[in-house]
Amino acid sequence: MRHLVNEDGLPFDADELSRLRSELDDLADEARVQFRNENARTIAQHGVTKLLIVSGPGTGKSTVFKHRIVHWLENNQSAKILVLSFVRKLVTDLKNDIQNATELSEEQKTHVEVHTLHRYARSVVEKNHGSSELKFQSYLRIIPQSWKHVVWQDAMHLAKQTDVDQFSWEKFEKQLHDTAFETSSDWSELKDAYFTLSRFYNAAGFADLILHATYALSENEELKEYQFFIIDEYQDFNQAEENLIGELTTRGEGKLIVGDDDQVLYDKLKSGKAQLIRGIYTDREYVNSMLPFCSRSSSVHIVQAAESFLQYELEPESIPKIYLPLKVNDQGQRVQVIACAAPKTAVDYIKRFIESNKPEIEQRKTDLENGTKKDSFLLILTPEKDVKFYAMSKAGEELKKVISVYKSESVQYSGDFFRGRTYYSLSSRPADNFIFRKVIYYEGFSREVVGGLLKRALVEGTSFSALRDSEPLVDGILKKCDAIKSIIDAASTPEQKVEHLATLIDIFEPDTLLRDLTRQELNAKETERSELEEEVEAEVEELQRMSAVELISLVGAKGLSADHVIIIGFDNVNMSWITRNAFYVALTRARESLHLITSAKAGGSSAPHPFLTGLPEDNLELYKYVQSKPHFTSLKNKPAFTKYFEQLIWAASQQKKKSSKKSPKK
Repeated sequence: MRHLVNEDGLPFDADELSRLRSELDDLADEARVQFRNENARTIAQHGVTKLLIVSGPGTGKSTVFKHRIVHWLENNQSAKILVLSFVRKLVTDLKNDIQNATELSEEQKTHVEVHTLHRYARSVVEKNHGSSELKFQSYLRIIPQSWKHVVWQDAMHLAKQTDVDQFSWEKFEKQLHDTAFETSSDWSELKDAYFTLSRFYNAAGFADLILHATYALSENEELKEYQFFIIDEYQDFNQAEENLIGELTTRGEGKLIVGDDDQVLYDKLKSGKAQLIRGIYTDREYVNSMLPFCSRSSSVHIVQAAESFLQYELEPESIPKIYLPLKVNDQGQRVQVIACAAPKTAVDYIKRFIESNKPEIEQRKTDLENGTKKDSFLLILTPEKDVKFYAMSKAGEELKKVISVYKSESVQYSGDFFRGRTYYSLSSRPADNFIFRKVIYYEGFSREVVGGLLKRALVEGTSFSALRDSEPLVDGILKKCDAIKSIIDAASTPEQKVEHLATLIDIFEPDTLLRDLTRQELNAKETERSELEEEVEAEVEELQRMSAVELISLVGAKGLSADHVIIIGFDNVNMSWITRNAFYVALTRARESLHLITSAKAGGSSAPHPFLTGLPEDNLELYKYVQSKPHFTSLKNKPAFTKYFEQLIWAASQQKKKSSKKSPKK
């Protein structure tokens, strides 16, 4: 049986791929492991310059990365290698893998750098001070997600534009992602205004940062210091990001692209385009290869259910792939599909699961705190993180309360802490226009006042703070910032600092601010560090520190895995906006068990989600769950499951009618 590498650069033939899948599926466990290892080694040691790996979830791409790095360094000892990905946790894990790799010497490890795409782009723009298109000063700021609309409002004001629906930030951001700008006079004026403000604030947003880095690389060849590249998660690249990679690798000697077009998640968030990786798959310059075995899950049924779901609503242009369990002798648990009569019943199911695994969860909590484990024991995935659809009977609050027991201490600081830090920063660096703009926002001045200050500073070519002598408002702000800095720097207790700060700025959560000031000093050094932490380099929801039990959105689960996964809201209403790809990614997070919970009366749900159709019955166990004993009753097939759910909805409607009849007439 040949390894899954197409030497001629052609896509895999559908008939041959089907035959190879059957042959691989017939292999015993030992032979599967042997083929997995030999196939990965063949790919990693291939001599081609451009290589594409189609890699499904949990198929061992990190191992191939390490072997490819070793291969490059064996053939070029002075090679510099750059690895880029979107997801920070993947970057962190890969850095650790490389540092712990016994195949690499300590000297070789210094030749490898791993970054998120946005962190790398920022470093390029910093080194080049922007480009001829737009020059920046040193210490470029990033406009975080929470501030991008404030800056866009400033641009709207400068351009004298008031139609926020026609000229929204989201529409401009898409133009940045697609590198295709509207040419009307209104849009041209807004674009000029935005980049004028970007220069004035010495700050760039996530989307425009990619453009600036591309321009810088095209103008300064010295910035292209790497010869070999590994580009991960390529299915979520947009056109601007592909342009950046194209410019970055013009002098490259080796490029490895990795992705899976069935895992596209950020098509709406940042215009990710599956057709980009599909284009590479049909590009004869690239050798195509594939990783067929999932080693993440010990349950054959989870992998088989995911493989079957791949065919659900499949796009004709999708890259065909093989996705099989690595071991089949130990079948593992089937996917549990649970029908509950109400949200509180669903929460009881989760509570019962946690209680039955309490010793293991406690041990995982300890292991995570000690750094000996990196993944949660249980991931609870939800269409929306706030779980508003569990509001009935306060089930959502109860769920969060249950989970909070196992949460690691939060590394997030309060809004009060960040506000105090911003005032402190402005006192230390009064010429920083972006920090000044944040303080103006906190002070609550009107749009007209802000616009007037902004226009004057731009016309005079000066900073906000330089207007101090002639603008009482500016003088007042700087004096307040100096007073806040004095309070924070004083040799007083955190309690006294909170009390004194409350006389100058609004403190919404004094107890939380007290906690923050107790664990983190607000001084010049720590302020600068925490500012950089706030300016995160990824655009997607991500967890920075895992807990033994985590509640997170389905989309936010990208890059994560856990021993056990429970997906809630598995119905026709609450998951109605979840894409096929997002659900596929969620299915493949589980190592040992996977549970899909659908609850009647949850946010108006009336049926299980249609995704149930795409899951093979042979890999499922369908139950109804009640709080009284016996808790579980088996439902023999998917039609029986759907019928039971319909009965729950009917019973709820009858109960509602009875209640309305009993209500006294007004």
